[in-house]
Amino acid sequence: MAGIYIHIPFCDKACYYCDFHFSTSFKTKDQIISSIKQELRIRKNYLNSNKVNTIYFGGGTPSVLDKSELNDILSTINQYFFISQDAEITIEANPNDITTQKINEYISLGFNRLSIGGQSFCDKQLIKLNRTHTSFDIINSIKIAQDAGIGNINLDLMYGLPALSNKDWIKNLQQAIDLKVPHLSCYCLTIEKGTVFYKMVNNGKLKIDSDEKIKSQFLIMRDFLIKHNFNHYEISNFSKKKYESKHNISYWNGEKYLGIGPSAHSYNGVARHWNIRNNMKYINALEKNASFFEEEVLTRKNIINEYILTSLRTNKGLVSKKLFRLLKGKEFSVLMNQIDHFIGCDLMEKKQNTFFLTEEGMILCDKITSDLFLV
Repeated sequence: MAGIYIHIPFCDKACYYCDFHFSTSFKTKDQIISSIKQELRIRKNYLNSNKVNTIYFGGGTPSVLDKSELNDILSTINQYFFISQDAEITIEANPNDITTQKINEYISLGFNRLSIGGQSFCDKQLIKLNRTHTSFDIINSIKIAQDAGIGNINLDLMYGLPALSNKDWIKNLQQAIDLKVPHLSCYCLTIEKGTVFYKMVNNGKLKIDSDEKIKSQFLIMRDFLIKHNFNHYEISNFSKKKYESKHNISYWNGEKYLGIGPSAHSYNGVARHWNIRNNMKYINALEKNASFFEEEVLTRKNIINEYILTSLRTNKGLVSKKLFRLLKGKEFSVLMNQIDHFIGCDLMEKKQNTFFLTEEGMILCDKITSDLFLV
């Protein structure tokens, strides 16, 4: 199986925390859509005729596109790729973009999963993040989608936000439960270089939460959602049974995927590719049949390190037999010693010859995985 990701690089407004590639100018929208279609034609053989099981429109804000624009891209995908009849087809949307008409259009185009960028049910927090919607918009958009027949909904929420109390974080989680959303992607605020928040932190205008408070909100989230029968299947992702994101799981399982659009990433089992992170340079490169991406051919160490990284983030864990198969004798011994160290520190645990992060380990996931990497 394989997946296709379409990056739509436009937003109505720049959120203060976001470092994804986007533009608030829509002048190049028609050219970008034409270039996306051209890239799909050029890379029609990238997946080696593998059946496409997931299609994901991300961004940016894909919900800024109208029905005809989305149809153009989807028609091109169907023309050049073999799409599974039960493919998961997702579109990300801002809450204030959602109307009954728009949801019905999505359904008619074949979208069967909606990912809503809510972030918080607290209006004061939304203003601080420079979001374009209100808490009412989030609630309304979810109800509109559910009433129209889309039950497979993801809601993005953020913790570690400036002045977000533990009490308000619980209220956000409870609101999502009350709305019967079957999938939650819960991300900790990170201060990324080049963002407005990054400048505010450096200027002393924004104070970030302590590690202890962030840790407490992670543990509150995990305990609360598990008690409400959510499966914590990846560090930032929780779902009801059978509502896991098939698209994201394919990334973590090391399956092939094709990323289309400026800044999109691809993986074909041999190498990783990433597209130009500039709208006009991307457009011009495709118009001139010039190179529009960079490539990294994966080494044996790359493959092993990626297995460690992706597996530890999920509830599948690191399988001892696979590690033994991938690693040479001394490498395996060194890695097992490191894992034993983390087990002794209560950061990892072993179950049926598979290694998992403990709750404490999940909080330190990035540090632990980097320590386990082959160098």
